[in-house]
Amino acid sequence: MHVAITVSAQDSLFLRFVPRQAVKISPFHLVSFYPTFQLAYEMRVANRFTVQVEGGVVLDYPLVDDENFQDKRGAKAKLELHYYVLPSARAKLIYYLAFELYLNAVNFDRSQVQEECYDLECNHRYTRKFKYKVTYREPGFGIKAGFVKYFSRRVFIDINSGWGVRFIDYADPFNNGAEVSFGWLPPIPNEADRVVLSPIVGIRFGYIFPRLR
Repeated sequence: MHVAITVSAQDSLFLRFVPRQAVKISPFHLVSFYPTFQLAYEMRVANRFTVQVEGGVVLDYPLVDDENFQDKRGAKAKLELHYYVLPSARAKLIYYLAFELYLNAVNFDRSQVQEECYDLECNHRYTRKFKYKVTYREPGFGIKAGFVKYFSRRVFIDINSGWGVRFIDYADPFNNGAEVSFGWLPPIPNEADRVVLSPIVGIRFGYIFPRLR
């Protein structure tokens, strides 16, 4: 009987702190190089497991004023599986491990000046400035650990960190793999196609939906 009561209490504690249905916002995505308004939805699928889907639309406001990144558009998407491992009633938080898949898909325009000819012999030349599209694709996956800290019964903060593998691919017909710099700043971003291991940090504010009767 004592064992059964202890197990029941542990299950009750997990159910108390594992988000059942929650919506989250990620404000720090608004200050990335390709800023997005990011929204996530998390749903419990078992006592300790949740699935989270997240998406964001790329916003076209410049962090740097430069013709190399005009009319930014696209989206960022992410799918995560969370496994909650350790609740703390005193601290009002619960820890979790997570695996994520994500994709960044962004397009933008860049200006190019090109010399062309009026005639076949190219005796008369002129310069033409035009815009063209550059595509940026970054699929990847990651493993991370985090915690959910409750401010109230429904409002919380979700903080996580870990490591991910990124497959970066830029397609620019006039500038294949080159870096773009802004005066004294280092090249932003590095447009060379590559596979990299990089850190992951996430901070999201969430709200748990009330139970529907």
